Amino acid sequence: MQLAQVLDVLEALFAGCGHPEIATVARYGGDLVPGGPSPAGVRVRYRNQAEAYLWGAIWPGESPLPTPEVLPPPTWRADRIAVFAVHLLDVARPEQFRSWQVVALTGLGPEHQRGKVPRGVRIECADGTSVLLRATSAGGPEREPDSDPYPTWKIPETLSAGGRPHREA
Repeated sequence: MQLAQVLDVLEALFAGCGHPEIATVARYGGDLVPGGPSPAGVRVRYRNQAEAYLWGAIWPGESPLPTPEVLPPPTWRADRIAVFAVHLLDVARPEQFRSWQVVALTGLGPEHQRGKVPRGVRIECADGTSVLLRATSAGGPEREPDSDPYPTWKIPETLSAGGRPHREA
């Protein structure tokens, strides 16, 4: 699969999940493959104007992490978007992907946890290709809450990446 196709799936999931914290979802960048001069990705803008991004990257060193059941707090937007993406994929189970995993990336994260926090998502596609999406974030004008403002919100079981509801076989 091409990077654009992977981003199409994630854009549809973020836009279609109905999370009350998300204001808009948009694509950006022109690269057709990870690692180019115009990184292509998906931007999620939150109601407080903070943003989080997942974009095609090449990174020297990644470590698979267990996916936390609870999202990191909004103060950790990059970690939060990576974990949230995997939660969405776990529910939607898009047929275009074989597997997905939260990953830590060498040298990234808070000083005392570099290379140990979720800063990316590794996606293995059904056609055998693999894509690394790096998670980054930018703050908005408002201070981020220290805890999840919507702790009881659940991903709809009918979430789909292709416009049709996902149904278990």
